[in-house]
Amino acid sequence: MKKLIWWFRIVGVFYLLLALMNIYFVLLNPSSIGDMTTFPFLTTPDTIMAFVGGWSPFAFEILGISTFMLWASRNPRRYLGSVWLLVWLEFLHGVLDDIYLIARGYDTVGYIVFIVTGVLFARQAEAESA
Repeated sequence: MKKLIWWFRIVGVFYLLLALMNIYFVLLNPSSIGDMTTFPFLTTPDTIMAFVGGWSPFAFEILGISTFMLWASRNPRRYLGSVWLLVWLEFLHGVLDDIYLIARGYDTVGYIVFIVTGVLFARQAEAESA
């Protein structure tokens, strides 16, 4: 069970950092996204704000997942079923969405890194819970 505790904590902290970074850009500095991101289309202030509006649910979702994971690490046996939900969400919201974005012209290298690490972490979590 200690491995599962650490899985919740490590992935929870990673998601928390990801959430804080995304919330910073969504709430405090949305215009900087256009300077730092290579979109495969022309960007204007209006398209950046539309992107931020669509991206904000992801930022808050990741915040919710991360805080739940850190809380669940206190008693992981009680939340064992949530591990499979989190792995499934990572697959659908992570891997499949990354493939979709790559197909639409977004940066391949960055998304492949997330796909590979997502698969590796899912396998490790499965082995640890068995």
